[in-house]
Amino acid sequence: MDNKKKKDVLIIVMLIAVVCMSGAFAMLSSKEEAKGTGVVEGNWDVKITNVVESATQGAGLSESAVSELNVATFNASLYQPGDSVTYLVTVENNGNIDAKLDSITSQVTPNYGTDDNPYVVYTYDGITSESILKAGESITFAVMIQYSTEATTVVNLNASLTTILNYIQNV
Repeated sequence: MDNKKKKDVLIIVMLIAVVCMSGAFAMLSSKEEAKGTGVVEGNWDVKITNVVESATQGAGLSESAVSELNVATFNASLYQPGDSVTYLVTVENNGNIDAKLDSITSQVTPNYGTDDNPYVVYTYDGITSESILKAGESITFAVMIQYSTEATTVVNLNASLTTILNYIQNV
């Protein structure tokens, strides 16, 4: 009878172990879902904060330089090939979202000459498309408006360059 009692106890212990293991397996294999809401607040504040004339060459003369948000307009008088005016432009990211420069859109007026021989040329130095402007940082770059050295006819130019910086969220 002693063996039968041992067998019965062993069977009960095994049944308890199987029940415990089944419960543990059910708990570990169950799918947990977390439900709730969250708020993420972003502050987008990327803009041109300063535009100043930094240099002239030849008889080039800065008439004005103004900016609003992401648009800067430069007006220069250029009298002969090689004349130029250079401006320094500062862009600040005062928001909490990193920004990427998607593109720079430029428009020159008046547009004398042809596509092969334009009278007014412009360059950007220190900024390119795809450049990143991290939250809280700033960048300063140069914009030069020049009377083309390739011009074959000399006319006094009152050139206006409008530059639009198209920033997007950097993801």
